This record gives sequence, C-alpha cells and structure tokens, in this order.
Amino acid sequence: MAAAVLLGIGFLFVVQFRASRYLSAQPEVPTRNVYALATLLRQEREGRIALEREIGEMQRRLVEYERATAEGRTLTAAMSKELESLRVLAGLKPMKGPGIIVRLEDAKSNPAGSSPVVVTFQDLVSVINELWAAGAEAVAVNGQRVAATTGFAQVGGTVLVDLARITGPFTIVALGDPAALEGALNIRGGMVEGLRALGMGITISRQGDLAVPAHRGVPKFEHSKPTE
Repeated sequence: MAAAVLLGIGFLFVVQFRASRYLSAQPEVPTRNVYALATLLRQEREGRIALEREIGEMQRRLVEYERATAEGRTLTAAMSKELESLRVLAGLKPMKGPGIIVRLEDAKSNPAGSSPVVVTFQDLVSVINELWAAGAEAVAVNGQRVAATTGFAQVGGTVLVDLARITGPFTIVALGDPAALEGALNIRGGMVEGLRALGMGITISRQGDLAVPAHRGVPKFEHSKPTE
C-alpha cells in the first residue's frame, strides 16, 4: 500500500516537473504578443480619432461653403431684381398695360390773316407733363419712348425727340389708369381745351392693352458724375 502511494507521488512530481520546464522555456512569447496588440490598438484608436477630427473639419467647411453659396445666390438674385427695377424706371424695358392714346393734329383751317395753327414740341411736352402728373407710368410719342433724359426740340415743321425726327399727326401712348389719365386731360379750362379752342385736332381714347417700346438711346454724362 505504501509502495503504491509513493509511486503515485513520484508520478505526479515527474508530471509537474515536466510541465514547469515547458512553461519556463517560453515565458516571454505571450507577453510580447499582448504588448504588440496593445500598441496596434492604441495606434488604431489614435488614427480613428484623427480621421474623425478631419471629417468634422471637412463637414464644417462644407457647411460654410454651402452657406456662402446660398448667400451668394441670394445676393445675386437681389441685385438682378434691383437692376431690373432700375432698367424699368430708366425706360430701358418695353412696357405694356392699359392706358390712353392721344392724337394731335394741326388745325384744319385758320382764321383769315392768321398763321396756321400747328402742333409744336411745346404742345407735346405740355400734354406729356399733364400725363406724368396724372400718374402715367410709361409714355411714347410716335414710337419714341420718353424717358427722364428725353429732350424735345423743333426744326421747322419737324419735332425732334432725342434727335429722332417725327412728324404729325402725333400719337402719344401713355400707360396708367385710363380714367385718371383721360380725366386729367379733359379737365375744364385745362391745356387740352385751350388747344382745341385754337382749332387743333385732339382725340383721346381709352385702351385696355397698349405697349410702349424701350428707350433707344443711352444717356451720356460728360460734365457730371455721381457724388460719393
């Protein structure tokens, strides 16, 4: 019995001794692998954090670019709209709408010994000023657009509108409220009544759909400039 016990103890000792020798022969291999894996993991984490920061910076720049682009589009649209309004106010755009047509003709007959009554550029200017005062929004004479810089003159029986020669009968097209425009010209004791008293032929008709062309000339400023 004792021999069997001693034999078993000896067997266990031998097994333990061999196992300890095997483990002691390679003590550093698992440790090196753990350190290497830890280093790689740390580097991967640092690289991921750096990429996340770079992506965040790119997203921030993208938002700024999109905002700047949107603001640029808005500014461009606003400037285009303002430019279009200025072109309309300057008479550089053709216009259409309701209004009236005023036709002026020389007198058919003249009293004996008197000079013939003809339509002059002053008569046209007077009628046009009455129309402006009554709220006309666009005016043309014989197809010539009247703008803020339009000049009228007379050479014999020919009227000059911005150096363009026009002859009678003269047709003035004015866009605006037809009733207001016609009422302003037909006012009792007004300018039109005085011209008719001289024998001049003047007819006024309301129209629901008229058109005036754009101003053909470009104003030149040789002696003046905008103030700061």
